[in-house]
Amino acid sequence: MQKYKMKSKWQYVITAFIISTILVLIMNYFWISPWNLKSVECWMKMFVILFIYTGMNFLFVYAGYESREIHKDERLMYGPFLIPIVLVPVFFICLITGAEIFNSKAYANIIQVEYVESGDAILSEKDAASIALMDTASARQLGDREIGAIENFSAFNVSDDYIQLNIREDAVKVAPLEYVGFFKWLSNKEGGVTGYVSVSPTTMTADYVELEKGMQYVPSAYFDKDLYRHLHSQFPTMMMGNIHFEVDEEGNAYYVTSVFDKTIGVFGGEVVIGAIVTDPVTGESNYYALADVPQWVDYVVPGDLICELYNVAYKNINGFWNGTSFGANTGCMQTTTIDTVSDDEEDDESHDAGTDYGYIAKDGDIYVYTGVTSMAADSSNLGFIMVNERTGEYKYFAVSSANEQSAMNAAEGEVQQYGYQASFPSLINVDNSLAYIGVLKDQSGLVKKYYMVNVEDYGKVVVADTREDCVKNYATKLGLAPDNNKPEDTEKTEVEFVISVIQYVDVNGTTYVYMGTEDGVIYKAVFHLNEKLLFAKPGDTIKGTVSGGLLTIE
Repeated sequence: MQKYKMKSKWQYVITAFIISTILVLIMNYFWISPWNLKSVECWMKMFVILFIYTGMNFLFVYAGYESREIHKDERLMYGPFLIPIVLVPVFFICLITGAEIFNSKAYANIIQVEYVESGDAILSEKDAASIALMDTASARQLGDREIGAIENFSAFNVSDDYIQLNIREDAVKVAPLEYVGFFKWLSNKEGGVTGYVSVSPTTMTADYVELEKGMQYVPSAYFDKDLYRHLHSQFPTMMMGNIHFEVDEEGNAYYVTSVFDKTIGVFGGEVVIGAIVTDPVTGESNYYALADVPQWVDYVVPGDLICELYNVAYKNINGFWNGTSFGANTGCMQTTTIDTVSDDEEDDESHDAGTDYGYIAKDGDIYVYTGVTSMAADSSNLGFIMVNERTGEYKYFAVSSANEQSAMNAAEGEVQQYGYQASFPSLINVDNSLAYIGVLKDQSGLVKKYYMVNVEDYGKVVVADTREDCVKNYATKLGLAPDNNKPEDTEKTEVEFVISVIQYVDVNGTTYVYMGTEDGVIYKAVFHLNEKLLFAKPGDTIKGTVSGGLLTIE
């Protein structure tokens, strides 16, 4: 039998190593992940790399034999496979170290929540004009319409990732342009991405903002201009995500990337520890710890993670087993969920409950707001949380209330004849009385009306065409402000009549009651100011006063 000399045998080993290295470098270029042992994706990549090296080594060494009598070199062929095989149980042990069942106390303390008075945290009705009520779907519609009216934009689309920002005390949603595809990038890469779309949720308008210099390092670019690949080369060990577009107070464009860390065990307790701010024109990046993030940056801690951390903390507030279905759930709370309706391939509706939240622009920052309920997930809230998206600071204020889903259903019920859908509301403080405020959209996603619902009693609902009218009518309905529907400088006339016919008519979101008499006189009353008219019927005698063409009953 002919046997290998050592020199010949190691030639195959070296060849296998060189080819494996080339394959690994190619894979690493396209599979972008952090070189951090706290990243599950890093472990997956390491397993693949080890199997590439061991597999290629096996194939080349085995191919070098001219006979099947290879038992003398089995260590060289099979030995390397022991490395990934041994690492598999190590990986699963690392998974277990971060499990909630072993770290319930650590999870319960993963966030710190400050308890505050509700009146100090929520915007008042005087600030109603600055409340951003538009959801992302409506912003997309306005943004696409704006870009569609501009010529020579075939190379770009508007990104679907609209971000809520506070720019010069004005709440806006912004989204950058993005390349349509590889060939559009190839033919337009020298000029870069030329601008972004800014949508005002307060005025329901969209504007295209053109930049002085095109953005080169963006998520929709390719190869080394791909922003995530560029960041990975600059910060290879950092766990990054939530890459999004922002604008500073001077109108300069940046991309902000959240940096994460695992704080419990090896893979558990993911939190945001900082942010990377990148100039997309030059590619220059700077890392900031969470406490040092520039004031103009609005969005560092994602809203979904905010809700997830709150839920896991208050699930484990009194131990792991207490928060399970087998426990008493004492003290356990969670953020509210909203039903979403979707159609499947057979046009059958399916209802899913998911996390949702609103935004509040206050003191130059953007806050995520959502209600908090018990783990029983009933239709009432125990309170609300407001979380600063830049600092991750939690504030909680206790107030028993109807949850957001109930408020949305109540608003939709007021305009059920139109089939409008309510968006997730925000909060407003009207004379120390909290209320939900939101918009009603038609089937195409366009905003049609505004609604307000009392937080403590979702039976008190007001719908109007404008935000200002909605706030005024709501205040009037609850007796918190004078009736703005009545002229102040007109005389009052006492009347008494017998109803011969009565009709209820909705005009611009306000319900009016029209009552006619046998002699042809018609009286008009605002229903929410005269709710006793609900029981009125032909033949009843009405007494009241008429002022400015409106009847007020006694």
